[in-house]
Formats: sequence, structure tokens, C-alpha cells
Amino acid sequence: MKILKSTLKTEVVFDDDMANKYVVRKEWNKSKKMALVIMKSAGETNEIEQDHTTMYVTNNLARLGYGAAIIMNLFPTIEGANTNSSAVENLKYLQEELTKVDDVVIAVGTGIETNKEAVNRLKMMVAMLLDKQANLLQIECPRGRKGFHPLYPAVKHEWKLVPFESEEMSV
Repeated sequence: MKILKSTLKTEVVFDDDMANKYVVRKEWNKSKKMALVIMKSAGETNEIEQDHTTMYVTNNLARLGYGAAIIMNLFPTIEGANTNSSAVENLKYLQEELTKVDDVVIAVGTGIETNKEAVNRLKMMVAMLLDKQANLLQIECPRGRKGFHPLYPAVKHEWKLVPFESEEMSV
């Protein structure tokens, strides 16, 4: 008989009003590499509960040999309107979290090109990440298409990470 044990440490960073969620950290093995995953909007995950997106991110990164996931979003707002101050604060956290990770997975999905504000935020974040020489990756589906969100049916159970190509953002 084998008994396996593990501890999953979760930390979530909100603003004082709990209106913006800036960072979700999940760590299960600090001796392995860490990934920062950037998606579009803050979900339902908190320090106890997981939404489906966070579950798929954690499961897939663990299968790929990572020991931690840091989840951030283009839009940290969970209550009220998006503000410039929350966007600035989000970028500050991005700079801070970037120093802790080995890889950054851009996983905003394929539908953001119709949202100018989302495209602009992504361009701003990618420019900062490239300036800091981050290793940018994206999720590729079995048919070779790239740029998926973790909930996309063809990739939610198995990720293939490939280099992120910034010229794909020419919107």
C-alpha cells in the first residue's frame, strides 16, 4: 500500500475593498519550476474555492512538471468598473511576480481581438514581459492552432506549451 500526501499552498492578493484580485498563487512543490499564467478576467477562485479555470491551470502545469502556478489577468476587477488605478496596480504586481517564475504562459484565448481594451492591455503586458526577457509561451491545440484559454475543450485536459509569437497580436 502507498500513501501519497501533498500540501497545496494557496495565496490570493486582493485590494482592500476586495474589488480587484491581482494574484492567485498555488504552490505544491517549491523545488520545481514556476509558471505565471495570464488570462483575461479574474474568476471565482479564492483562497479555498477553485473555479474550473484554476483547476485546469493547476492540473496541466503539474503534469508538465511545474511546482507552482501564479495566475494573473488583463482585468483584475471582480466588482465594479475597471479603473486606471487597478490597471496600474496590476502591472506593478506583474513586474513583482515575474521575478519569481521561469515561464510566462499567455492564455487569454482567441476571442480578445474584438475587445480593444483587452488587446491594449495584452500589448502593454507583453511589451513589459519582453523588456524583462521573460520566456513567453502559449497553449497549442492538437491541430496546431495557438493562443488558447485553459477552458478551451481541446486543451483543457492536456497542454502543449509552445513559444508565444507576439506578431499574432497585430490587432
